[in-house]
Amino acid sequence: MKLHQSLKSKVCILLTLMVGFSAYAQDIEQEVEAADDVEIQQQQQAPADFDDLSPVETTDVDEDSDPFAEESTTTSEETSTAETEEAVPVPEEPAVIEAPVQRYAEPTPSPALEHLPLVEVQIRQDNLADYKVRRETHGTYVSFDYEAIEFKNFISTLDGQSYKAVFGSDTVNLIQLGLDYKYNFMLGSLAAGALYGVGKVDGNSDRSLEITKYGIGFKFTADMLMNEPYVAPYVGINVWQMGFSEKSATDSFSATTQMGYNYTVGMLIQLDWIDYETAKQSTFSWGLENTFIDVYATQYAKTEAPDDPDTTTDFLFGGGLRLEF
Repeated sequence: MKLHQSLKSKVCILLTLMVGFSAYAQDIEQEVEAADDVEIQQQQQAPADFDDLSPVETTDVDEDSDPFAEESTTTSEETSTAETEEAVPVPEEPAVIEAPVQRYAEPTPSPALEHLPLVEVQIRQDNLADYKVRRETHGTYVSFDYEAIEFKNFISTLDGQSYKAVFGSDTVNLIQLGLDYKYNFMLGSLAAGALYGVGKVDGNSDRSLEITKYGIGFKFTADMLMNEPYVAPYVGINVWQMGFSEKSATDSFSATTQMGYNYTVGMLIQLDWIDYETAKQSTFSWGLENTFIDVYATQYAKTEAPDDPDTTTDFLFGGGLRLEF
């Protein structure tokens, strides 16, 4: 009887242990399946940041229903933590993508352009150099001058009166335009050109005298004394003819003289330094090398013809503007 009870108690203990181990194995299997599902879901979602990872849900086990519940819960948490760590994506280094190399075909000249003439454009590269360096062999002067002329020995053809008696101290205001060719060399420059001028003076009793002057002129200018011709002295002589036209209230007379001359001593004063940038731009755009104020003294001589009006003057001063191209 005692043996029978002992066997019965041992069988009960074995059954209890078998049921406990069976429940424990079933819980572990459920936890593993849940962890696999979470891992598959995380791989499909592929989160970009660690913050986007969803925590792995753990299945709570009722401790009252199983004596091994506490041990099962602890094992489940450890398994979930391990699976979560395995599911964290490792950031990869960005891939380097090489840009495609573009290759262009060499341009093929058009057959229509092969027989066109070659055009060469030459640009002066020495515009910023000093005048002494950049100037060329040939050049041009354009001048505008003013003179106040008083013919001291002039006698009127209309009534025989002197210039002073008719016009007093008033002068003939002569405005001239000159155009010269300029040859440059190491000592300076020689210029030769044409000139044209007109002037008039009004006197008492409706008297007036008009003159027209035209001729040629020659000059030597010492414009190589400095790197820039800030001051350039010159001497010159003009050969001309003058047309005289006298008018009064009742009569008029006109005549043209023979060749006469006047010699000149003057000085050119450069203005480019006042606005250097504009001066250089004018040189580049228009070929304007220099802009001068022209100040000079001159004296007119009498012509050789005895019947001509007397054109003799004392020394007088004139001035104007001269442009060099």
